[in-house]
Amino acid sequence: MDPSTLIPVADPIPVAGAWFSVLLIATFVAHILFMNVAVGSAVIALAGHFRPGGDGLSRPLSKQMPTVLALTINMGVAPLLFLQVIYGQFDYTSTVLMAGYWLSIILLLLVAYYGLYIYDFKYDALGSAKKLMLFVSLAIMLWIGFMFANNVTLMLRPEKWLDYFPNRGTGFLNLDDPAIYPRYLHFMVASLAVGGLYTALLGHFKNDRQRVETGMNWFTRATMVNLAVGVWFLMALPQPALLKFMGGDMLASIVLLAGLATAVLLVVTGLRKQPVQAAIWTVLTVILMAVTRHNLRVFYLEPWFKVEDLPVTGQYGPLLLFLFFLAVGLPCVAWMIRIYLKGSATEGGA
Repeated sequence: MDPSTLIPVADPIPVAGAWFSVLLIATFVAHILFMNVAVGSAVIALAGHFRPGGDGLSRPLSKQMPTVLALTINMGVAPLLFLQVIYGQFDYTSTVLMAGYWLSIILLLLVAYYGLYIYDFKYDALGSAKKLMLFVSLAIMLWIGFMFANNVTLMLRPEKWLDYFPNRGTGFLNLDDPAIYPRYLHFMVASLAVGGLYTALLGHFKNDRQRVETGMNWFTRATMVNLAVGVWFLMALPQPALLKFMGGDMLASIVLLAGLATAVLLVVTGLRKQPVQAAIWTVLTVILMAVTRHNLRVFYLEPWFKVEDLPVTGQYGPLLLFLFFLAVGLPCVAWMIRIYLKGSATEGGA
């Protein structure tokens, strides 16, 4: 069977696909930073329970976790919607093919979310059981991340969709893709780095040198490991995509090299214990890597689809309305986050 016959017909889009590509990358950057903080903070807090005096680090982080996870979920809505606008025929198909696994995410996410609330509100009452509570929530978040990795890689491989026919049931995963494992680890190890940076920033603004030291140690070591994982990820790519990043597509190659250069600067600022400078370079690195990730998706789908080929209706009204409310909403969100952080600092949780 020809895999191209399984790809649904693309729907028209209101404006040029480049608009949605830019919005997809921008909103994904916001989502992935919050996701990194959520997962990384949970790992660091759990590790703190196995160290003498670790509660001094775990307890403050526990107060932030439910809020950070909520922000992660909310920030994930926009990039998912923009992805579906321009790649819906691929994303919807991969979601249906792994339907049973995908639907379980809803229940599992609720369990993880409320687990973090219990971990925070019942911190002292739980006693030693708080380790188990946090471990369960963390394990669920890691599993959900793996499900997302399966979905976003399965959508890139229409030839893999043929496996559904001899294996019908609740769905299947993209486990035979050699790139999925380094891809997944690349995000999860980055979570350790960003979680460490978040811890260090909280310590920096509280003048807690010990917290800065601990956070930057996590940040630096995880970044070093992630450089190696990133090389593994690159080498695991299919040859056509790999060659694109090796000079076949000059712009994509330059963006990748820029991302590697800023990653090296992350290590430098980490070794110097400079959390504010590291945060600036981290945001820039994540932006460059998000663009690289988008380029990779384009390279995978080139044999099947190009965004430029989507029919455009020329309806600019919805886009202008969205941009208007975005411009109005962002200052409101910034104000709410500022009020939240101020309240957390007053309570001593930050």
